[in-house]
Amino acid sequence: MPTRILIADDNALVRTAMRQVLENVGPWEVIEAANGKQAVTIALECKPNLVILDLAMPVKDGLTTARELVQLLPEVPILMHTLYWSPRIELEALKAGVRKAVPKSESGVIVNAVKELLGTGAAATAAIATERRAGDLITVENAVSLEVAAATSSEKSVTQTDGGPGAGEAPGDGRQRAS
Repeated sequence: MPTRILIADDNALVRTAMRQVLENVGPWEVIEAANGKQAVTIALECKPNLVILDLAMPVKDGLTTARELVQLLPEVPILMHTLYWSPRIELEALKAGVRKAVPKSESGVIVNAVKELLGTGAAATAAIATERRAGDLITVENAVSLEVAAATSSEKSVTQTDGGPGAGEAPGDGRQRAS
């Protein structure tokens, strides 16, 4: 049976990029879920060898999902990747049963963490990686950059429509303008 990795991330572009990176590094079967609820259902069905969870997802976040998966599949290691990585987030993730937490923006760190948690060495995957072309890949870094840009754009839009300057307030003081 092939080594299965389940990736749960609400951003389809990040999932695709991570899938491409992982499939070009190791002989792994990569399965995807768009949120934590789907991740639990799929994990129970396919029994992955590793689960990679995003922290911030709709329906069920990464920490809640990790706690549930640890109860249901305690032998399956969980890796958390997040835009919001900090030592505090890492500590909370470890308390939830996550074995390792890494910044989402660094695909090399993610790949090394996957290898570590699966117990595969660099030598075994180096031969596979050299046979495959990396030029055709969407990098995790590029996908994350797009995710950050979309989040920033979304925040600006909310600010402008929910009381920011230009939404009926005088700039800087929050008072209503005379009409």
